[in-house]
Amino acid sequence: MIRLLLSALFILSASTTVADEFTCRANNEVRTVSVDYEHKGWEVPCRVKYEKPSEGTVSYPWSAEATAGYCESKAEFLVGKLQNWGWVCTQEEPDESR
Repeated sequence: MIRLLLSALFILSASTTVADEFTCRANNEVRTVSVDYEHKGWEVPCRVKYEKPSEGTVSYPWSAEATAGYCESKAEFLVGKLQNWGWVCTQEEPDESR
């Protein structure tokens, strides 16, 4: 039982260390991928925010109401896709105010 509790605690703490914002660049274009949290200090509800400043568009391709870590993993998935397409992405410092 203690092992299970420690494993759950590790998973929860690991999910809070994931960076929540990435800036991707290619050919003078910029894309921003971040995770928005509805409440400061809560991991859910959340949504993935994908910005294309040069086009003036913002989309929210994924959201979660109850699954902690879902938005963070989807944001990293999107960043991975951009990198596969040749974008260079950098991880921004996490916003401690969430």
